[in-house]
Parts: sequence; C-alpha cells; structure tokens
Amino acid sequence: MIKHFFKVFFASFLLIAIILSVTALGYIFLVDKDIVIGKIIFANDEKSEAAFYESSSFDYGTSIGKAASNMKRFNILLAGLENQRTDTIIALSYDMESKTADLISLPRDTYLPRNADDNAELKKINAIYSHEGIEGLALRVQELLGIPIEKYVVIDYEGVIACVDMIGGVEVNVPFHMEYTDPYDDPPLYIDIPEGVQLLNGEQSLKFLRYRKGYDNQDLGRIEAQQQFIKSAVKKTLGFQLPAVIKEAYSHIETNINVSDLLYLAGDLVGFSTDKINTHILPGMETPLEGLSFYIPDEEGIKNLVYSLYGLN
Repeated sequence: MIKHFFKVFFASFLLIAIILSVTALGYIFLVDKDIVIGKIIFANDEKSEAAFYESSSFDYGTSIGKAASNMKRFNILLAGLENQRTDTIIALSYDMESKTADLISLPRDTYLPRNADDNAELKKINAIYSHEGIEGLALRVQELLGIPIEKYVVIDYEGVIACVDMIGGVEVNVPFHMEYTDPYDDPPLYIDIPEGVQLLNGEQSLKFLRYRKGYDNQDLGRIEAQQQFIKSAVKKTLGFQLPAVIKEAYSHIETNINVSDLLYLAGDLVGFSTDKINTHILPGMETPLEGLSFYIPDEEGIKNLVYSLYGLN
C-alpha cells in the first residue's frame, strides 16, 4: 500500500504540539529573546488577522476560495525530511471556530508530474522538494488540493526523536508483538516491540510508526495505531514543560510562520482537544505506471474531502 505513510503522524504530532504551545513560545520570546528558535521569520510590520489565512498565489474566486474568505480556517504544509527526500507530506487544516484539526497525508508516490518529458521518478510528489524547494512543494500541494496553502514547516526526524525523549516517551498500546528486520533500509531497520501497553522512547516510537506488517486490515489498522500515538503524544506534550520542548523542536525546523502569527493564534487555540484531530489519506489509488508504482489522485474524491472541510457539501 502506501509506503512510508506511517511517518506522517510522527511529524504531525510535533507540529500540532508546537501550534498548541504558542503561549509558551510567546513566553520564551518575551523573557529571553536571545534564544534562537530554528529558522523562524520575524515580521517587522503589522499584519491583519486575514493575512495569516491567505495565500498570495491562490484563486479566491473559486467556491473554496469564497468559503475560505469567510472562515477562520488556516492550512499549513508539513514536510518531513529523511536526508533530502520528503517522505512525509501533510496538509494540516485547522478550523479556529470549531477547534478541529484535519490532517491530510499525501503519499510520497503521489503522481504529480512537473514536466511531461521527465523520467518516471521525477513525476512523484517527493521529487518536487529537491528541485523546487519547500515553496514550490507548497504551491503544488495547493494546486492539488485546491485550498490556500502558503505557510509551511519542514522538520527532520532527529528533531522528532529528540522531542519524544524530552517529554519522557509516549505511551501506546502495541496491538501485537512487532518484529521486523531490514538491514538494507536507510537507516537499517530492526524492530522488536512487545505486545501491550508500552512507554516508547524516541527511537522506539520511530520503529513503532515505521512498522507496517501484521495488521489484519492493513492500512486501516496502521492508521488506528498512528491515531493512538498522535493523541497520546499531543496530550503528553501539552502537560510538559513546553518552553523546553519548543526550543528543542525549533532547532530542527524551518518555517515561514513568524512569531507574531504564533502569538496571534495563542488565544484561539485555548481549549483544543485531541478528540478533535481527524486524519485523512489523499483520495486515490495505487496504480502501476511507466514501470513504477504510483498513487494516482482521485480528483472527485479530493473535491469531496475539501468541500466537507469548508462546509460546502
């Protein structure tokens, strides 16, 4: 099925925790401005509330565009890097009125050719970052989903592992004994996690989320395990010493979400519950094409999903 889909939740829990922790981030910024938090862009000019939700390249004349103009919903692209590959691509859509977060994962094999004469490997969505950068990837995801996306967060997995260790691990209920060995994977993969309730450290969490064999219902079973992990991780993070977690996280992050935006979001995010995290996979299906396995997007399915987010169904 969808190779590497397991990684989406590992990065997305951190992103949500960061967004939900903006009050603590403001505290850090106000108390100690000498703390360098990753590659954050600091805005010098005053911005209106609407500016955060908007994308300068999006067509607001569409049905979605008109709905977006009248909603307090923002979208952020999350890209998880393994070396220079975007093995994780997520569109996070957050409705600030209902306090609901929707995570739309885009399989790395999604068919999204840039040029008709490119070789097959370059027609996958995970090839875009290395050629067009994160801004180019954000634009292509915006076009694919038909929603405004200009803000982004790029994170490496070392940062996620470090943050899981910082909060003292994440408790999950492992559905069965997970055993797997692949010395040829990058990095080599050796998994041995006992069945039952386990407190997983950073390395173990990565292995738990990388495991994809053994579920009775394949991807649905894996998604349920990932949902359990993300909710447990967010809950644990929100009860921790957030300034230290955020500082650690941002040393591994590149983002164009500036501090003033984060502070603006702080008040609206009070009261968010992990029960309001919804997960989705980009509608589509795996199809062999040009000698490779591609994930072909379902345009009608994507439209229905996006319309449901914007209340147009």
